[in-house]
Amino acid sequence: MTGTVTDDKGTPILGANVLVKDTNRGTTTDFDGKFTIEVSSSETLVFSSLGFTSQTVLVGDQISINITMTEEASALAEVVVTGYSTQSTRDITGSVSIVKAEDLEATSPLNVEEALQGQSSGVVVGNQGGPGQGAVVRIRGYGTINGNDPLYIIDGTPTGAGLTDINPNDIESVQVLKDASSAAIYGNRAANGVIIITTKSGKRNSKINFSANAYVGVDFIPNSVFPDLASPQQLADAIWQAATNDGTTPSNQQYGNGASPLIPVYLFPQGAQTADESSYNFPDNRITRANSQGTDWFDEYFNAATIKNFNISASGGSENSRAFMSLSALDQEGVAYETDFLRYTLRANSSFNVTDRFRIGENVTISYAEQTIPPGVDVDDGTIASLYRINPLIPVRDIGGNFAGSGVGGLGNGKNPIAIADRNKDNAILTLRALGNFYGEFDVVQGLTFKSNLGFDLESINTTNFEPASVEGESPTNNLLTESSSFATTYTWFNTLTYTKTFGEHTIDILTGTEFNKQKFRNFGANRGGFIFDDVVDIRYLDLGTTSYGGFGNGFITSYFSAFGKADYKLKDRYLLSATVRYDSSSIFSKGNRDGVFPSFSAGWRVTNESFLEDSNAVNDLMLKVGYGITANNGSINATSRVNTFSANTDFFAYPTSNEVSAVGYGLGSRGNPDLEWETTTTFNIGITSKLFNALDVNLEYYNATTEDMLLFVPDDPTVLGQNNGRIENLGEMNNKGFDASLGYSNPKTNAFTYNVSFNISSYKNEVVFLDEENLNTFIQGDRVRDQLPNRTQAGQPLASFYGKVFTGIGPDGRMQFANNGEQQFIGNPHPDFTYGLNFNAAYKNFDFSLLLQGSQGNDLYNFMKFFTDFNTFPGAKSINYVTQNGLPALTNEADIILAESAQSSFYIEDGSYVRLKNIVIGYSIPEAVSKKLGVQKIRWYLQGRNLITLTDYTGLDPEVNLRNVGGTNPNLTIGLDSGVYPINRSIIFGFNVSF
Repeated sequence: MTGTVTDDKGTPILGANVLVKDTNRGTTTDFDGKFTIEVSSSETLVFSSLGFTSQTVLVGDQISINITMTEEASALAEVVVTGYSTQSTRDITGSVSIVKAEDLEATSPLNVEEALQGQSSGVVVGNQGGPGQGAVVRIRGYGTINGNDPLYIIDGTPTGAGLTDINPNDIESVQVLKDASSAAIYGNRAANGVIIITTKSGKRNSKINFSANAYVGVDFIPNSVFPDLASPQQLADAIWQAATNDGTTPSNQQYGNGASPLIPVYLFPQGAQTADESSYNFPDNRITRANSQGTDWFDEYFNAATIKNFNISASGGSENSRAFMSLSALDQEGVAYETDFLRYTLRANSSFNVTDRFRIGENVTISYAEQTIPPGVDVDDGTIASLYRINPLIPVRDIGGNFAGSGVGGLGNGKNPIAIADRNKDNAILTLRALGNFYGEFDVVQGLTFKSNLGFDLESINTTNFEPASVEGESPTNNLLTESSSFATTYTWFNTLTYTKTFGEHTIDILTGTEFNKQKFRNFGANRGGFIFDDVVDIRYLDLGTTSYGGFGNGFITSYFSAFGKADYKLKDRYLLSATVRYDSSSIFSKGNRDGVFPSFSAGWRVTNESFLEDSNAVNDLMLKVGYGITANNGSINATSRVNTFSANTDFFAYPTSNEVSAVGYGLGSRGNPDLEWETTTTFNIGITSKLFNALDVNLEYYNATTEDMLLFVPDDPTVLGQNNGRIENLGEMNNKGFDASLGYSNPKTNAFTYNVSFNISSYKNEVVFLDEENLNTFIQGDRVRDQLPNRTQAGQPLASFYGKVFTGIGPDGRMQFANNGEQQFIGNPHPDFTYGLNFNAAYKNFDFSLLLQGSQGNDLYNFMKFFTDFNTFPGAKSINYVTQNGLPALTNEADIILAESAQSSFYIEDGSYVRLKNIVIGYSIPEAVSKKLGVQKIRWYLQGRNLITLTDYTGLDPEVNLRNVGGTNPNLTIGLDSGVYPINRSIIFGFNVSF
């Protein structure tokens, strides 16, 4: 008798047992799932394999038997990592969301954070835009003012951020721990949630599987998102109209002083109708032609760009080993002028059974990246803001091919964004990173396992920033080279003992362990100017600069030690209890305050195992759960926050008492607070998980989290303490409460057409309870943009709420009117009412289809770009509404009026709600018979669209406005402020997958 054993996807099962019933005769399947066995026609064969339902077949007159095995119901309850150990998904009593590999792969994400957007309830992802840029992830909103980033655990190694260095194709699954009862096992860094990433590994007893995935595509920004700006003639007419309204005589360096403005032929010579172009001499005699039709700066800056991604991997295993290895290359041109991102990754994961009781393994990834991105969101030097500001009469280049700019006079001081980006094109950020772990496991006795794991995260970053001399702007600049390098090392060593025992109707799982973490960081840099050549890239070395501006260097060392324990108890697979406690001691705090103990507890009741539901055909699984816990946060304060620091500075002098020369001295660099202690977040969570009709998954959770003793920078009286008058304090309380819900349906796989659909929705309400309990009117400002401070954090309001005057309309006199005589008040909320995601996947024969919609509803945005386009604050580009005075005040040059009307107000507030077609894919797999003839297991082609459709009323470039200053000081104090956002790319991609 011969035959083949496969799973329901047609994949051969290696090592399946084929036994003759009631005998000791049998065999196992080979790498191709094939078997041969001698039997008689009256005998019965029993087919079995771990994780599959056993099958029995009477031989009869058959000469060949092909078996398709299905997974056991218990195997369908996936086992996932939830904190130093694994747990069945059906037994999780905390709040945990799981994103599987197939959901990640369906979107072809460029980074891990992007893959989470819209896939998991309670997780809000804000993409930064730009090639190689990361994203801001918030789990259940904002829990504190300072450090709100979740903790990432990659194969057991903790890391704070930087997931753009990780290849998403290497990921097997992602677990998001959202509440304290599930995250407290990670203690001091878990207050903002934990994202556990498990990478792929080979399967035991499987032949080598080789896979190749590749795609090429085009990224673009549609012209429909660009603002509707006025033409050069409209701008000139508006200047004349403003002067007329003010009762003054119109005049302009470029347009003359006639009864009506005259568009010049040349901007340099200034306002000229003729010029001797043969006399052009750069830089002494530059000649710039006016662009009377208007330069479309947005169209010049944003262009279609290519993206290419290649991945190959191999995996397999024997009875005592398994391995996975991958290589990837990503080459992404930016849609913005002269931007790009290049990344290479190598991963090697393996594990070995040295003996029946001793196992070792490792998970290692090495990555190298080069990133060139535009200058940031600065309203003076940022490229996006410059697109809004520069006058369209100015061309990109003068007649000699050199950059033109506002130095021609009379057209404002907006900078040439193409010039900024072009001069930045060779300023790449180089990153080399190694991340991974080595581990060993030993089964001490049955049920008791010891594990030791050493994790490491090594990162080196080199940045070269050369600013060539520029002469086209309002203020010419000299060249300057700044180079900096940083090196960070993080080592994490944990040891655990786990014990599992089932006796009768009782099951216990006990985990205890210790963890030690040490982090070192060192950074240095220097700069010089006076380089002879601007355009020779290969000689941009500090030694060739003729003027010295100085250097800098800093660093820190921090460490923590932890001890933790967790106990899970299950009775009759009906009642579940879980308790966790963690002790942490951190060097960031002083000796008397560095220790903390953080407990948590959760319970679950599987109602479907009660007698009144155990025979129900409608309710297949129903569990009620509740959790409570305390987690900690160090507020992302630095290692010196607890001590005064001193530094050398040329502003600090040791003044002589005799005739000696003054010497540079040391001065107070920052004030420390030795009494600092942990922030703590207390969370209550209650929820329900269920499966109905074997097809419908329903999950609903409510939570309430309060953070106390927030670590805040508090300024003191400068007349007493001088310039460095503030320090970090434990002050304030913040509350977050809301709900997460998800609904999923899968139709039976027995049909030719199969599909599944899932929907998730989340809502949170954030409130600052108080900053200073003795003075509830205390507030903290966000970032300053020009003369505005739109974000304010104050008791009784959400974090970083918008603050300003209330605009009520245009009065009969043509002037803007404001409520309450222009008194400022809270005018907007940057936090959404709710966020949501809809995921649909379908397959019919060889075709597959997937779709992901993602959206945000009810959040306000502050469109600061109106400061330049809708008011006469600075000469330059203006909106159509400005020149037509549609909904805007009458044109004027009166500085006091302009200052009052352009001040922060609800005029800038817009609805930031949107729904986005995040992903759509249609694929086709070559029939199995054809692929086998070609010697491959599977070949699939697909066409994908990303972010193709966005529905929104927001008038800025993109409604997905992130934190303004990601990675800066107190970035969470400035939310929803658009001061020049890089828009999210649209993409059309063609790719293929092949496996052998």
